[in-house]
Amino acid sequence: MAIRRRCNGTCKNGRRCLEHLLFDVMYQGMRYRMTVNEFAVPRMDVGKQRPIQSMEEARDWERLFIGEIKASRDPRRPRTPRKPTDVAPKDVAGFLDAYVERCAKPAGLKSEKALCSRVAVLKRYLGDLPLDSLEDPDDINRFKTNSDYAEDVELATLNRTLETLRAAMNWGLAQTPPFFKKSPFHRYGVRMNKKAETMRDRRLLRDEEKLLLDAALQRMNTAEHQFVGPLLHDRIVGALELCCRRGEMLLIQNKRVNWETFQIGIPGATAKDKENRRIPFNPEGRVAAILERRKKLGPDAYVFGSAAGGYQPELQTAWETLRLFAHGIEPRPTRKGAAWNREQLQQIDLRWHDLRHEGACRLLADGVDIRIIQLMLGHASIQQTQRYLNVTDEELRRGLEVSWNNKGRPLRLAAGA
Repeated sequence: MAIRRRCNGTCKNGRRCLEHLLFDVMYQGMRYRMTVNEFAVPRMDVGKQRPIQSMEEARDWERLFIGEIKASRDPRRPRTPRKPTDVAPKDVAGFLDAYVERCAKPAGLKSEKALCSRVAVLKRYLGDLPLDSLEDPDDINRFKTNSDYAEDVELATLNRTLETLRAAMNWGLAQTPPFFKKSPFHRYGVRMNKKAETMRDRRLLRDEEKLLLDAALQRMNTAEHQFVGPLLHDRIVGALELCCRRGEMLLIQNKRVNWETFQIGIPGATAKDKENRRIPFNPEGRVAAILERRKKLGPDAYVFGSAAGGYQPELQTAWETLRLFAHGIEPRPTRKGAAWNREQLQQIDLRWHDLRHEGACRLLADGVDIRIIQLMLGHASIQQTQRYLNVTDEELRRGLEVSWNNKGRPLRLAAGA
């Protein structure tokens, strides 16, 4: 035991003396000595600080004392207790800002940009409310059902925003002192009906793919569009053949291509799940032709980058224009035409991520095992991969033809019939 009594039993209280208890720990050649109250009192909750009152309580603080030493922290360093006015925000907007600065950003989330976007939505609709109003589910339920945001977005998007608020409140409940007394997210408060979310089943047909590729090489390969068409063509082919996420694909460099095994390495630093993986490619396919052509730019050049091999993270405007061209729609360049263009794009309803879905579905239709597809996509579970695989009516019919063509064993008549 690392607890000693500094007074050596000379106090009037004798063995019941708690005032002179002392921590005395030897760890890796260094000795740590400190009175129990000097260590424990600054670490107690604000407003509840007092000397220890029993040996059992002293032993509890002893475990924390040893834990800090093993965590390479010196427990003897003075610790100033935080005041409630230093940490407690006044409204929801201030609380969400504190959550982003003190929790989300230090965590190094790869989806930090998406989280900040959802936080901005919450601040716009709930930011002016006092902080304790979040404990009541009424304001959150009104945002969930009656806000303009709830009407404009899909249920899945709304649920992701509410999940961000729930995570922020759980962080607030864990603070010292806590920002909230209770959470509104429970079966009789704010509920998120995930079963009602509709799964996206947009497929890219071969004819539509050809329209996109032809428009890229013909309509977009002009000075007016800065000759961006061939780059879009290569990226569309890469997304369909490699089934990569957009961020992963754009960071592929020539030095990651292994021509002996015909594989492309995806380093964990660029992957969403932080896991390294290797994606095989057909040595006689479309991607191989792109890789061969881009290999001349040098090992550090980006395969799906600019014409000179530089990193080019975004081509969103060109992608929007290409979708319009491919569907026979002439984009309107004016400011008023921008709203009209967005309406046409909503009707087309084709996203870049749908190319990744389509590539996985084509692999499944060609008979590739779903576990192989899981490795291609970089998913942690088969269930996640199954959400990606949308079977078309034609593929469903071909699959059932196996059963239709099998006449099966003839049925025998029942006895006595």
